[in-house]
Amino acid sequence: MSTRLRSAALALILLLVLPEVVAACPVCFDPREENRLAFIATTAFLSLLPLGMVAGAGLWLRRRVRTLDAQELDRMNGGSEGPDESVS
Repeated sequence: MSTRLRSAALALILLLVLPEVVAACPVCFDPREENRLAFIATTAFLSLLPLGMVAGAGLWLRRRVRTLDAQELDRMNGGSEGPDESVS
């Protein structure tokens, strides 16, 4: 019997004999409603946070490109210089 097959058989036996050991976490199966709601809210927040950060970076980059394009267009048309290049 190969080592890989033995490991798989042992894991299956442990799953069948000790199901409490393989539970994802104690919070997931907590009978108290308050703890379950906190777990679900935290999961949703941590799932959406990276998406919000990427969207925010994309919006910032879009706005920055538009600002730089507008400044370049003003310079090409002979308009007044942008706020970054003005001399007081």
